[in-house]
Formats: sequence, structure tokens, C-alpha cells
Amino acid sequence: MERIATFNHQNQLVRYMLAAESRVATAQVQAATGEASVDYKGIAGDSGRLVNLESHYRRSERYVDEGEVVSGRIQTMHDAVGGMIDLANRVRSLVASLQGAGSGAADGIKSEAQALMTEFAGLLNTQQEGRYLFAGGRTDRAAVSLDGLPAATSPSAADTTYYKGDGSVSYFQAADDLIVQYGVTAADPSIEKALRSISLIANMPTNPVDTALVDEASDLADAAADGLTVVQTKLGSASATLERTIDRHLEEQLILQTHVEDIRNIDLAEATTRLSQLQANLESTMSLMKILQQTNLNDFL
Repeated sequence: MERIATFNHQNQLVRYMLAAESRVATAQVQAATGEASVDYKGIAGDSGRLVNLESHYRRSERYVDEGEVVSGRIQTMHDAVGGMIDLANRVRSLVASLQGAGSGAADGIKSEAQALMTEFAGLLNTQQEGRYLFAGGRTDRAAVSLDGLPAATSPSAADTTYYKGDGSVSYFQAADDLIVQYGVTAADPSIEKALRSISLIANMPTNPVDTALVDEASDLADAAADGLTVVQTKLGSASATLERTIDRHLEEQLILQTHVEDIRNIDLAEATTRLSQLQANLESTMSLMKILQQTNLNDFL
């Protein structure tokens, strides 16, 4: 056995010591942060999987953030349509009260119908965050304008000249494989019928009351109320679907976060023990080098 350090032995010890110092430095970072590495290079074997997991997580976050905005729009539209249903039912009540009403009562009903027309238009021009929700794709302009709308007369015909939006139907990509359609425009047939029934009453002759006009307004109000109920139900269904999808994304994020942490994180107790062992090994190597450097060949001659 050789008893005196050679140049090659010293070089080997130096390389071993440098490697030990690197391992100690890595272990110190791990013990301090609880993470296996501060970059992808330190977890090269799992880096591809980690990148995919993090990309999937960010995409899920985007779906949730955008989905919550859209969910708010749908809820606002749902509430606005609920208000329209209430107004349509009010028109039905006004029409019923016109049966056998004198001209004095009819004048009062006519005035109320004019106010209902303005209120109904206000619901159709509902905005959220600067977007007109019932204008289709033209969200930067009011969905309806009653200026210039010709007065409805009996027998009437469908008329959407009040509508200033377009025919686009809103939808949202809620997940990689799910598109939720939720749009409804102010040109929807049930909305048009509601406005036409109100317009008939708001512009009717009152002395005498035109019974044919009242009957037509009644039929239109009934159809409008039923149609608007369907519209509201569809909005409610879209809202429920979106809410369930958001919940699934949130659950998925928890699972993804667990997988990411399994790759990135390490057991702190184990890391601390390993650090102590590596530091002890490094100290032993450094002590050995010091002894070898102090060894003189003359001492053995």
C-alpha cells in the first residue's frame, strides 16, 4: 500500500472535495427552501413532466378567471330576463283589466303601458363592465332604441327595427372540450312579441277601446311570457354548466398542485439529515487533504 500522497492522489482528492462542496451547497438550498431544485436543471429527470403540469395548471387558471367573468354576465342576463317576464305578466294584467273598461280607465292603462315600454327597453340595454349584454357581438352600443319605432297597430306584424345589435350569439370556451353557448339578443322572438304587445296598448285608441287590438295584445303577451321563461331557463342551464365546470377546474388545480409539489418539494427532515452527513464527509475530506499536504517524504527516509 502506498503511504505517501502522490500528485494523482491529490488531484483526485481535490476533485472529490469540489464535488462534495457542490453536493453540500445543493443540500443547503434544499434544506432552506424545501424544494429539490431552484431550476429545471436540478430535476432534469422530471423537468418535462413538470413543465406539462405547470402549463396545464396555468390553462386551468385562465379558464377559471375568464369563466367567473362570463358567469357574472350570464347571471346578470338571467336577472334581466326575469324582469322582462315580470313586465310581460304586468301587460297581461293590464290587458285583462281592459275588458269592459271605460275610456277613462283605458287612458290610465295606456299611460302605464308607455312607461312599461321605457322600462322594458332599459332592461334590454343592460350593461356589465361596459358591455351591452343583449346586443349580440356589438357590445359597444345600446341594444335597442325606441326612437323612430313605428307605433304598432292591429293586426300587427313582427318588427325588430328597434334592435341595433347584430345576430352574433355569445359563447364561451369553458374547457378544452366544452363550449357553453349563453347569448340571447334583444331581437329574440319572445322579446319582440313582448315589446309589440306593450306597443299595442301604449298606442291604442281609447274611445272606444279596440277589442281586436286588446285580444291581439293579450295573445302576444302570453306568448312573450312563455318564450321569455324558456330563455331564462336556458340561461340558468348555461350558468349551472359553467359553475360546475369552474368547480371541476378548481378541483383539478388542487390535484395538479399536489403533483407539482411532489416533484419540486422534498422531505425537510430527510434533507436536514442528508445535509449533516454531506457536511461531515466534506470536513473529513478537507482534514485528509490537510494531513497529506503536510506530509514530507523526508519523514519516511
